[in-house]
Amino acid sequence: MTALRCDATLTLTDVNNFQSRLRAFLDEYDVGYRSDAASIVVELPGGEASFTRIRVGLRLEAFAATRDGLETLRSVIEHYAAQFAGDNAVPLHWHGDVVAAPTFANFREMRVVKSEALSPSMRRLTLAGEDLARFDNDEEWHVRLHFPPPGLERPQWPRPTAEGATLWPPEAVRAAIRYYTIRRLDREHGEVEIDFLLHAAPGPGGDFARRARPGDLCGMAGPYGRGVASAAHYLLAGDETALPAISRLLETLPAEARIEAWLEVESPADRLTLPAHPGAHLHWCYRCQGHAPSTQLASAVIAALPAADSDRFVWFAGEAEVSQRLRKRLKSEFALAKGQHLVTGYWKR
Repeated sequence: MTALRCDATLTLTDVNNFQSRLRAFLDEYDVGYRSDAASIVVELPGGEASFTRIRVGLRLEAFAATRDGLETLRSVIEHYAAQFAGDNAVPLHWHGDVVAAPTFANFREMRVVKSEALSPSMRRLTLAGEDLARFDNDEEWHVRLHFPPPGLERPQWPRPTAEGATLWPPEAVRAAIRYYTIRRLDREHGEVEIDFLLHAAPGPGGDFARRARPGDLCGMAGPYGRGVASAAHYLLAGDETALPAISRLLETLPAEARIEAWLEVESPADRLTLPAHPGAHLHWCYRCQGHAPSTQLASAVIAALPAADSDRFVWFAGEAEVSQRLRKRLKSEFALAKGQHLVTGYWKR
């Protein structure tokens, strides 16, 4: 039973436009929801978020069983508010079960304990922290890593205020946030392994991984994500950013499953040894042959679909625009329903 609740008011002049854009987004990404003429109720892990028409705009409500869940729902609602009503829509002022705290319930401060090169383009960091049981999840493998500015001896992290908003540190000391996949978690020793792609272009994650030394601090929040459904035949495809997630899929999918996987890296030197699966066939693709990022992966999935089992599941992660086009084709041309595919843009060109 839902134990906690909070609400806020979003002042809007065009509620119809906001709700139409929200429905389109939820439909595209197969997020569960129910709606009527007045409201949209989004079904999320740990609770529900509602957007109800009122005289001045929308009443926003979050319902969850735990403080952790309520914080997560508030952040999702604020993300939707900023995306469909503009950045001036946030911060919102929440009422109900909201409390100030030194940090968010799903946040952990992590310390680098080891760094190792996996390939010329991939580096693995082992991070240690306290109370990591929440991150040991069979479906939610992704986390938000907070990378503080270089040389900052004592990082400052975001925290919840008494109004339910997020209090961010000043811009000069604010951490950059990026999503990553937990490659391995060791609850007994309080450690996680995260694999970082060392992009040619500067970026907060790759830069942190390049310079990381034992003792360096970062933040970790989560977990996030959505698991795969049970199927007889899996079509998996992803570039370097997806190799940690595909590795976990190869470790966790049933031994009797049939798996076709396409993996895109820059060159043969960037290939990694992936976990063995008795039913998996791996196909490596190289961008150095002139292919635009992720396009050959999407083409391989489309080519394989007509011969795939009817009991199938497509998992794809790569460049955002390619992912969006593939998601639309899976629905329109192949009639794949929610629960038969998970297509995600891990990065943008």
